[in-house]
Amino acid sequence: MKFISIILIFIFLIHCGGKRLQEPLEFQLETLEGEKIDLKNYKGRVILMDFWATWCPPCRAAIPHLIDLYQKYQNKNFAVLGIGLDEKEALKKMKEELNIPYPIFIGNNEMAKFYQISAIPTLVLINKKGSIAYKEVGFSEEGIKNLESKILEMLE
Repeated sequence: MKFISIILIFIFLIHCGGKRLQEPLEFQLETLEGEKIDLKNYKGRVILMDFWATWCPPCRAAIPHLIDLYQKYQNKNFAVLGIGLDEKEALKKMKEELNIPYPIFIGNNEMAKFYQISAIPTLVLINKKGSIAYKEVGFSEEGIKNLESKILEMLE
């Protein structure tokens, strides 16, 4: 009887949980140009999301390496998405200044909370099925090499 009571409580809690958890690609973001993009459009690709801000020196240091990854693998079912946690105009200026070729989106609190962004830069790698496969907080040359090897594994 005790076992059945526990099961019933568990089922009740599941159904009363309120809002269901979002999937990694269940977000709609705005580009710097004002276009709304549904991240589900990227499902089926390996996606590297870079959460960053213009005032963050390690974020600036990481961007040339992310551009390199983008240029190497963009034709192999791979996408880099910059998620700027800053003002739109500052993001536009930095995109031009650093000549960033991949799309930059304006991040929001809901997305940062979902991905558990506690520091920047944070790089989130999403596999072709749309699940979070890897997360790297901060920037280092070694971290980028490790990230690239994970990207290559997922692209196979």
